[in-house]
Amino acid sequence: MTTPALVNETADDPAEVSWAIEAKGAYTRQLRLGEWIGAPVTPLFESWLLTALEVRMHRWFLDQIGQRAPLPHHVIVNGWYFYSLNWLGGGSMLRSLPGILSHLVRSPRRVAGVIPATVRHSFPLMEREWRADLQPRYRAAVASAEARVESTAVADLPRLVDELADLAGESFASIAALAGAAYKLEMNLAAFHERRLAPTLGGSHFPLVAGLAPPTDPARHAVTSLDWFEPIRPAASASTTDERHSRLVTARQSAEAAATAALASSPAALRTFRRLLADTQHMNLVREEQVREFTIAWPVMRRAVLRIGEALAGRGVISEPDDVFFLTHAEVLGALAGPTRQPVDVTARRTRLAAQARLSPPLLVGTLNPAMRSLWERYPRMVGARRSDDALVSGSPASAGRVTGLVRVIRGPAEFGELKAGEILVAPVTAPAWTPLFTLAAAVVTDVGSVAAHASVIAREYGIPAVVGCGDATSKLRTGMRVTVDGNAGNVLPG
Repeated sequence: MTTPALVNETADDPAEVSWAIEAKGAYTRQLRLGEWIGAPVTPLFESWLLTALEVRMHRWFLDQIGQRAPLPHHVIVNGWYFYSLNWLGGGSMLRSLPGILSHLVRSPRRVAGVIPATVRHSFPLMEREWRADLQPRYRAAVASAEARVESTAVADLPRLVDELADLAGESFASIAALAGAAYKLEMNLAAFHERRLAPTLGGSHFPLVAGLAPPTDPARHAVTSLDWFEPIRPAASASTTDERHSRLVTARQSAEAAATAALASSPAALRTFRRLLADTQHMNLVREEQVREFTIAWPVMRRAVLRIGEALAGRGVISEPDDVFFLTHAEVLGALAGPTRQPVDVTARRTRLAAQARLSPPLLVGTLNPAMRSLWERYPRMVGARRSDDALVSGSPASAGRVTGLVRVIRGPAEFGELKAGEILVAPVTAPAWTPLFTLAAAVVTDVGSVAAHASVIAREYGIPAVVGCGDATSKLRTGMRVTVDGNAGNVLPG
């Protein structure tokens, strides 16, 4: 089964582009797979791998907690991906309710992960199953595919890709569940800090979730974007100095000690704090470990697709092997099955994608119902956002601190070498292959992301301020601008 997508390719001039959609409900770039995609998507990725990931993820949620998600799972507007929020709608929740109640009776710990107040009862089970079952299965399947990808008949390569895509989708579902637990736990910790600690200690909870583990170099399979059109390049070192990380550890331990002292007169509150802190710190580490593993299948899937491209180029269907990324899944399967009936204008599709990359998409398209809008608008405040009228852009605070510097907008790997030490990294989104840039950046600002996103977790481990989920940072902030990044309140202010 494939997920239908609404495609709107109306205009290449940013001033004339409409982001209106025909589909009902609301769709966002700010959740789940959207946090990995910072550019327009290629046709083959959208119609094959991206759709497969979504279908498997939602099947996993149906199996695990009885949650149903209406189609379409996403829309594509002017080339950009927007993930459906409609599974949060009242009608969808009512349709899911019988299944959720059934799972609640049979496996209450799984369903506990849905609610922030009970999420701590869910994540140990999910983590244990990932380590004991899914992780080894995924690794074994990738190793098997790597051994076969060059010798498998071209006609059989789609099946190889499908097998890996299915496991990758299951892996992402586990990430979504555990990363979801991570940000729910962090929201709980932030609320506790604001209620019980900030009145006497001031500040925020962010020092308590920094200095947990030194950043590591990106793995050889680390990607800059989930779109398999992007080549997987050897990454530079992401190592930080022992001294730098030791300072973060010392600051965290001091914050923990201050909080413990402030709560000493209330044993119940102290127990609550220690439990919240331990769970949140643990899940930050697990989230990054899972993310590091997620893309192990990308190099072999990409090689399989390029072998298909080589075969189609040899038959004259396309000019170059990597033109295959600009075909749809149906077009690829049709071309493999026999002579093509209608030529595809790959050049026009490449040109359109390049034009769409210059657009500045909103974080949200469609219409939120009142309940969803209230949650959408409340979320940044849950982690300490305090919007300033003077801000150039605002988002969710993700890593504490305040720093002034020059902006450097980096949209993708071709521009990685342009970032200079002490500059403010402004990016659509970051993924593990972006980590070496954090060794240079004085602060990080992203269009997309949450407190559990890659940029948030890694910025804390480098001790630099971060503001994520701004929506339009890469369009409103220009390279060379002098700005002040306030990672405590979630604002980027004039320098």
